[in-house]
Amino acid sequence: MKRSTDVKLSQILSVGSALPIRLHLRNDLHLLRKAWHMMMGLMMAFIYLYSGISCTGAVLTVATALGIDLMIETARLRVPAFNENVLKIWGPFMRSSEIDRMSGVPYYLSATLLTIAIFPKPVAALSILYLACGDPIASLFGILYGKRSRKIADGKSVVGTMAGVGACILVGFVFLQPLGLPDPTVLSVAILGGLAGGTAELMPFDWDDNFTIPVISGFFLWLLFILFGI
Repeated sequence: MKRSTDVKLSQILSVGSALPIRLHLRNDLHLLRKAWHMMMGLMMAFIYLYSGISCTGAVLTVATALGIDLMIETARLRVPAFNENVLKIWGPFMRSSEIDRMSGVPYYLSATLLTIAIFPKPVAALSILYLACGDPIASLFGILYGKRSRKIADGKSVVGTMAGVGACILVGFVFLQPLGLPDPTVLSVAILGGLAGGTAELMPFDWDDNFTIPVISGFFLWLLFILFGI
């Protein structure tokens, strides 16, 4: 549901003063936000996998980032002048509905923190990659082609969800291929894990997709890894 703060991209918003800010609706393409969403997840997953950082070190790092972000979010929502300064920098990445509520970043970092803390490193990394790639691809296809497709949970389209599933399957296949597993195992886990990653946003919970995708798909992947002896 769109909030009253939503405006069209071409409309100029003024936040607390004469500051002009162009903000996007949820159903805008907003390619810059999608690119940022993808790059942030890819960076966190690859740093966690290849930097040699321990689970404890990663948890502390993400927890620190989350704490700082929550302080900034709280301050900007309580102090209009500070909110204005934040929007000068982050406005191009934000939606109009986020002017007076939390952005998606705390949910993104919270899910990453929980995923790293709970799951083995490969499961956590792949779950984060599902979020990084599957979510923006699903959104992109849903916005471009969703009007021609059947709607499902929470107004999401079949075409968008299937695009997200496809992206997650591809990510899983690329991720699992170097592990030296038998081809049937790679294919099975990639497909089943991709289905979990691409459909996690359809769960009947009133939670942000940035949180549900890695956490729900992470639990399912963990079971798959155990089942296939990975």
